[in-house]
Order: sequence, then C-alpha cells, then structure tokens
Amino acid sequence: MTTTPRAVAVFNKLRDPILTPRADVAWANGAVFNPGAWRDPGGPVHLLFRAIASGYQRITMEVPEAHGFSDGFDDAYVSSIGYASSEDGIQFQWRDEPFINPDSDFDRFGAEDPRISKLDDTFLITYTGLASPAFGPADGVRIALATTTDFRTVEKHGVVGPLARDKDAVIFPRRIGSRIAMLHRVVPNIQIVFFDDLERLIHPPPDFWPRHLARIDDHVIMRPELAWERNKIGAGPTPIETDEGWLIIYHGVDDDLVYRAGIALLDLDDPRRVIAKHPDPVLEPELEFECVGDVNQVVFPEGAVVIDGVLHVYYGAADKVVGLATAPLADLLDLLRS
Repeated sequence: MTTTPRAVAVFNKLRDPILTPRADVAWANGAVFNPGAWRDPGGPVHLLFRAIASGYQRITMEVPEAHGFSDGFDDAYVSSIGYASSEDGIQFQWRDEPFINPDSDFDRFGAEDPRISKLDDTFLITYTGLASPAFGPADGVRIALATTTDFRTVEKHGVVGPLARDKDAVIFPRRIGSRIAMLHRVVPNIQIVFFDDLERLIHPPPDFWPRHLARIDDHVIMRPELAWERNKIGAGPTPIETDEGWLIIYHGVDDDLVYRAGIALLDLDDPRRVIAKHPDPVLEPELEFECVGDVNQVVFPEGAVVIDGVLHVYYGAADKVVGLATAPLADLLDLLRS
C-alpha cells in the first residue's frame, strides 16, 4: 500500500471558515464554497463563490466513469454564483443578490466553480455550466464564460469549451505573446489551449474544439503522477505571475477521493513547459470543516491574491464552506526551487 505524503507545512490556515451558509439568504442557505478571487494592486479583494439553497438531498446514482463518484445530489442541488468583497482579504461583505443566476439553457442545472482573470479592463469569469444534472450526460457539463467591468453588471457569453465533460477552466491574466491562454481539464489531466483574441474564445471556428479534442494528448501540460493525485488533477486559482514563472495551485484527488492541493511553476513565455512541480501537497483536509460536509475530505482552492507579499488562497472546504490559507509568496517559490 502506497503512503500518501503529508502536506508541506507552508500555509497558515484560519481555524474557522471565512464564509458559511446564511440562513437569511435563500439562495445561499445550504452551502457556500469554491470561490474565485481577484485583486487589483491597492484595491479590494473581489470574491465570486458558489452557493446552493437548502433542501437538496443526497442520492445514490449511476455515475459516468470519468467522474469517479458513486453518489450525488438530487435536482434541487443547483448552484448560483454570489459576490463578496473585502478590504483586508479576511472580512468579507456579501451582496444580497446572486451575481450569476443559473437562468440559461447551458447553466440551468447550475453555475459552478468560478475563476476570475482580467485582460485590459475586462474581468473574464470562467465557470462550469450545467445544461443537465451534474452526474448526467458528459456534454451537459461544460466551460461557460461571463464578463464584467465593475462586478455590478455581468454579461453571459454561453459555452466556450468543447462538446465534452470539461471543467476547471481558468484564463491567464495577461496574453502570452499576443494570444489568450486558458487551462482546462478533460479528465484526468490538465490541458492548455490558446486563442488569437477574445472573439475567437467566445466564437471559435467550428472545427477548433474538434481538432483540439482529436489531439488532446498534445495539449496536456500536467498529468497525475503521485499517490495523492492519482485519480485526477485540475487547475485551481488564476495563475500568479512571478519573476520565476507562473505559480500554479492545482488540486489532486487520490484513490480514496480525498482532495488536496499542490503547486507548480510554468514558464512565463511558454506555459506549456513545467519548470518545477513540488512532489508533496501543500494543503490537505485537516480541520473539521474541511473533513466533514456535503463531500467529506475536500480542500479545493480556486482563488488566490497577493497582499503585501503574502499569498491568500481561498478554497472550498468539504463542498460546504470557504476557508482561507496564507503563506509568504517567497516561501512557496523557495519550496519549488528546492
């Protein structure tokens, strides 16, 4: 039996969640988790989080082999995306109404797991849009895109990914050369894809994604290699640009379906090239709220911002609440150098 290594002690976790379900908010009184984050220098932290109303029930079902679960939730388990902001990165103020509602054909069964990037003056929000229940047909779980300039109004652009079960999409926060780069995950690996411009991202040529899928192995940048990530891996927060390269925080799932997080470094000019990848996880379920929830034993980072040299990582815990872990950015880069 392979022993999974313990997480490297580099992050400090807050002992309590920073966001939890609110009884007074009907669309978020069941679960609040998996947040994307953004911060402009000197500005507030913008947080977009997945929220579910109470009333859903756990059920047993036949699950597509690629997903790896044996149970799930009924059709009442439908996610919205909410908004909160913070001046210090710790204390957040909610907005009363959802930011993205699951009110379109492509996301009517859920708007899930947002990530935030910014190109020019526009925030690009990738999320998982469910056109069918989460454990249903593969072509019902796909990458969706929305944009905003002010986190007040939002425009949905629909599905922007292939006709496949594709999740964990995140756009790099600047162009690579002249192109837009996006990480995504067709199980079990992390792939990368490039677009000439925003119009091609939103409206690719008809043969773009079929050609990409036909040669999907050519686009893989990271694969599950270690015991703690053996089942599958997926991109987490928006890549963080450093002098050393793009810092990537990603999740890995082991054979017991425990979710942990690891770090890697990608080349600044060619993010298809992995410069370094630490062999051990840096976050794992330890605290009670990470170990017990709607899906036990889960830490799922989706948002990360740097405040005064300290990386703040926002993560979903047990698919129920939002946790925060912090570490000096320099310490993470030192860890990768080692």
